[in-house]
Amino acid sequence: MRLFSLACLCVLLTGCGGRLTSGSPDDQSRWQGTWKLVSATESGEPRPGDLEWVVDGDHYNIVLDQQRHADPYQLTLDPGHGRVDVFHHETPPGTYGGKLKGIYKVSEDSLLVCFDLTGSYYPDSFDAGPGSRRALFQFQREH
Repeated sequence: MRLFSLACLCVLLTGCGGRLTSGSPDDQSRWQGTWKLVSATESGEPRPGDLEWVVDGDHYNIVLDQQRHADPYQLTLDPGHGRVDVFHHETPPGTYGGKLKGIYKVSEDSLLVCFDLTGSYYPDSFDAGPGSRRALFQFQREH
């Protein structure tokens, strides 16, 4: 169940090192490539896992435990506000996933993403504390 939860949350991101920026027209190009998970937190709980996102254009694929998932996940960036919208599948009401709203910071080597797991609003901070119903992902670029 934890693996399933992590896979559902994989639709999200963050990073280490480097100067973080967002709001640049270059954000779309900065997102391109392979991102290795450094850490993930869901509502205050750490979520370990061997996870990568492979971003190509306006979508990404998840690589979980070295297995690439075939389905691409659609993403839309709003660099002016540092926001990201992700669509990965339809979900029944009251469950996580499907359409997610998030905020991000990206640099050449790091990506930080915080998602509202309900898909109702854009988070106002990079916080995924207890009871928040948010997920925070930190990624580092694979070279």
